[in-house]
Amino acid sequence: MKRIVASFFLLVSTSLAQVSTFPYVERFDSVIVPALPAGWIATNLRSAAGDFVTTTSSPRSAPNAVLSGNATISQSLTSPTLNFANRTPAKLEFYTARSSTHTAGLLVEASIDNGATFPVSLSDTIRNPGTTSYVLTSLQLPVSISNQPTVRIRWRLVGAPGGGTTGTFRLDDVTISVTSSSDLAVTNLTIILVDQEGAPPSSQPVTLRATVKNVGIQPASGYAVLFFRDANFNEVPEASERFAAVPGNLLAPSDSTSVNAIHPPLGAGDHHFLAVISYSQDGNPSNDTASASVSIGAEKKVLIINEIMFDPLPGQNEWVEFYHRGSIPVDIARWKFTDRPTVSGANTFIITANSKIVQPGDFVVVAAETSILSIFPYLRSPSANTHLFILNRSAGFSLNNDGDDVVLLDATGRAIDSVSYSSSWHHPDVTDTKGRSLERINPNPDSNDRRNWSTSPVAAGGTPGRANAIYTTSLPSNASISINPNPFSPDGDGFEDFCIIRYSLPLTTSLIRISIFDIKGRLLRTLANSELSGPQGEIIWDGLDDAKQRVRIGPYVVFIEAIDSQGGTIATARTVAVVATKL
Repeated sequence: MKRIVASFFLLVSTSLAQVSTFPYVERFDSVIVPALPAGWIATNLRSAAGDFVTTTSSPRSAPNAVLSGNATISQSLTSPTLNFANRTPAKLEFYTARSSTHTAGLLVEASIDNGATFPVSLSDTIRNPGTTSYVLTSLQLPVSISNQPTVRIRWRLVGAPGGGTTGTFRLDDVTISVTSSSDLAVTNLTIILVDQEGAPPSSQPVTLRATVKNVGIQPASGYAVLFFRDANFNEVPEASERFAAVPGNLLAPSDSTSVNAIHPPLGAGDHHFLAVISYSQDGNPSNDTASASVSIGAEKKVLIINEIMFDPLPGQNEWVEFYHRGSIPVDIARWKFTDRPTVSGANTFIITANSKIVQPGDFVVVAAETSILSIFPYLRSPSANTHLFILNRSAGFSLNNDGDDVVLLDATGRAIDSVSYSSSWHHPDVTDTKGRSLERINPNPDSNDRRNWSTSPVAAGGTPGRANAIYTTSLPSNASISINPNPFSPDGDGFEDFCIIRYSLPLTTSLIRISIFDIKGRLLRTLANSELSGPQGEIIWDGLDDAKQRVRIGPYVVFIEAIDSQGGTIATARTVAVVATKL
């Protein structure tokens, strides 16, 4: 009878496959149904086309599984040849699913003569489990097939006369593992950020910790763990990406150890690492590599909110500009911004899901839709330092016209900058601000200092992707007070409309009062009153008095007092600012 069964074997694939790399995993997904993968053999007792075929119907893991029908007929499926030479087989795992009427018994057997005979029983008879879902079977492989180069495993269904001719049997996700005499595995790779108080995440060194386990049966020594920063994210360790090679300690079988390496600060963005065992005696390369990823938060204020169009003209839409005021490039992949949260949450807008490197001094313009290109044609071909993102939101960003928040978040969700703007921040001399953006005067003062914002004076209503029209720089000075520019002309023409008052105090912290007097000593403007300050600071004067009226042309005394909590004066300084006009 056995000779008759053997004569009906059908070799489904003409390519005789031998498996020499373990763990061996077969999901039956690499073929076009109904073909079996190379080396798999099915009987043809039920069907001349083969008793087992691949199918797309109800696989455990898409797209394919192996299917057999008719539980009344005995039939079998045999694996490719397994080369266990110099290896100790460890475990066989597979998933089966049956219909309720498929009651044939399943026997799993092994051959050590390439399928001529199957004398090694791997399982007792496996019965219908009473569920139509996939069920895992896990079998320890016997020592008798160790060091054998021509092993095959057979799944044999023993026909049950009352089993039902329409019953179905499915097999999927077969895994065969081995225990090598010498086998080291990297079981885990952990990334540890070294916490340095006060340092931004992007300036902190990174510790990589690889866990190495001896899963072989012999002690292991003379190995090393190679660490790679996978710069191109291709999961391949390349020589140019290696930054450390750390030798490991003697490991007894089943023991584990940790091997650490330090990587210099990474900078903000996504980073991927690999840890790879280097061991000349290793018999199982499949478990030699582990990987881990980390997203490093950016330094606060590295990008700032620089210009906001929140109240556009009809037919136009909203946009926001960010400016890179830092000193190192930043990848803004998965950065986003939000508005002020409400009961239903905040509106969140992803700037870009893809990698985009922004250099120091670059502008990032995020527009709701394409109308920005008609208003500012130069953005159709932006300069190298301008990055334009159009989010195709015809409804805009829903920024409130009277005031709202704009919060910039990096890929880790860390708030990098935020502004709580108000329509009152517009220049008091501009009667109609609709269609005009709020521009930041200088990137250095606090983002929520209303004195650092004013109305864009340009005819188009803004300067997205370019230096703000009202941008004013401050120059370092050793004097107690310096004014720049001086003279300045607060006439609303966009040229030197503001001055920056920079001060230096002989105190670590103090409360300050900054006042503007005319040449007769009359107080015209109080710029700061009992505000907390460090030893240096900046404040902006727009040339207006406390009644929001523009002062006359001429010299004005700028007077700073450092005061204590009781109002007593600790230190003072003064200088002259000149208000002028164009000739």
